[in-house]
Amino acid sequence: MVPCGTFNSATGAGCAPAPHGVTHNEPRRATLSDTAKRYATALFETVRGDDALQDRLRADLAGLSAVGAEAAFRRFVANPRITPEDKARVLDQVAGRLAAAEPTRRLLALLAANDRAGLIGAVADAFGRLVDAARGREAVTVTAAFDLPADLKGRVETRLRALLGAGTLIRHRSDPGALGGLVVQIGSKVFDYSIRHHLARLRQAI
Repeated sequence: MVPCGTFNSATGAGCAPAPHGVTHNEPRRATLSDTAKRYATALFETVRGDDALQDRLRADLAGLSAVGAEAAFRRFVANPRITPEDKARVLDQVAGRLAAAEPTRRLLALLAANDRAGLIGAVADAFGRLVDAARGREAVTVTAAFDLPADLKGRVETRLRALLGAGTLIRHRSDPGALGGLVVQIGSKVFDYSIRHHLARLRQAI
């Protein structure tokens, strides 16, 4: 796919459009978190006011985020010998197997073109927060080093809802880099109980 000038439903087939504020081959000065938020915001603006499509894209991104957490996927997108075109082609095949909506597939094409496919998990999280904010809901994201078993997820959710209210929305994601423990994000506040965080503090203390 080749880049297009805009990122909206009117984009012609066979191109990878660029959201407002996101340019192809953008400089890497911005943090990865800021970059992910820009992609998520651009996607959200194309579906603002359409709750059904927002929910579908959120489900698409959750599925892709799970794929993106796999070690084989991370190696694939980080491999400099694989061209952006080949990465885009494989990502589109993955999206096809997930029956992803067209806006999701255009987002993947753009991420691949900008060598940002590894951000899919962060984009998914940022998009979910935008959806929740637009609906007046504050979600909690629980990050673990691996996909928590159902019984442990249940205990974590029970504890969080006891503290925050029965209607609290709770999302789970995995990040092998956390090494162990949990990272709990409530709105803009982050409570990091991961082994990675403790090791970082230990390094600073030495």
